[in-house]
Amino acid sequence: MKRTGRLLELLSLLNSKKTFTVKELADTFSVSHRTMLRDLHLLSESGVPLQATPGPGGGYSLLRKHTLPPVTFTLEEAVALIISYESFLHYTDKPFEKETLSVISKLFAILPPEATQKIELLRQKVFMRNPRRVTQSPFLRPLLDAALEQQALHIEYDSLQRKSKRIIQPYYLYAFNGYWYCRCFCRLRQKNVSLRVDRILSYTVLTEPSLPAVPQIDDELEQPELRLFMRLTAKGCKLADWHHELGNLIHYHEDGTGTIDTVIFTTDVEWVSRFILGLGQEATVEQPEQVIDYLQTELDALQERYASGYGPSNISSVIVNGNGDRS
Repeated sequence: MKRTGRLLELLSLLNSKKTFTVKELADTFSVSHRTMLRDLHLLSESGVPLQATPGPGGGYSLLRKHTLPPVTFTLEEAVALIISYESFLHYTDKPFEKETLSVISKLFAILPPEATQKIELLRQKVFMRNPRRVTQSPFLRPLLDAALEQQALHIEYDSLQRKSKRIIQPYYLYAFNGYWYCRCFCRLRQKNVSLRVDRILSYTVLTEPSLPAVPQIDDELEQPELRLFMRLTAKGCKLADWHHELGNLIHYHEDGTGTIDTVIFTTDVEWVSRFILGLGQEATVEQPEQVIDYLQTELDALQERYASGYGPSNISSVIVNGNGDRS
């Protein structure tokens, strides 16, 4: 269990009984005595009202507060907040990890036992699933601070092609499919881009007095446009539906098949093509030629790589048709 998840479980456990010894807690979570002491110290640093009672029969417990907080919550609201916060547990890094633990600890401190039981039941019935990623995003908070303060950052970024140094102006952060992304203006590419936060290797806050004007939407539309037209089988529609951009563009037919007919920029060819490769034989690309050429190049490379070991293969898993109408 990751540390953040264990700390939340520890909070829940401390809320369910008066006192626990360090040994009892360590045995419950299958960690060492030293690790449990460190977890208790982290909770205390996060503002959790822990009370340590020495001597026989003593241990650690939550200090119950008898005064209501300035903002009161109904039982349902408090439970909903805790469950909502826990939906981020699958992310290795979170921009407000310490504050989250503090808020949850304060809620646990005032919840009656029946509320704790309801939380445990909801954990079994409601599960916010996101892929677990082992990559770390240590610069989430600095990026968020830069977005709030409208600061520019000089970063080193490890893209699919190469490492590069660039200046960005962060706009906002968002989480998708287990990864954190930063939407920003990139001076290197002179456009708005979304960067994987875990691929940012270093950053420096720039102290320059003036920042570039936020690009207007029309600035992005000045790039060369390409018409993307592809046909999807019924299975292909299901496979493509999860994608946060292309999935919303599927036009479904009565037989369950579908088509995507949209406009992309030339800078989108690579990521669009890589996504289509993952659809295998469930996708047929008719336009544009740039995507078709990219797919054919990738498939030829795969064919050459595996031909010697596997003989004639079926690597050409994407049906590519270059005879579609061009408009």
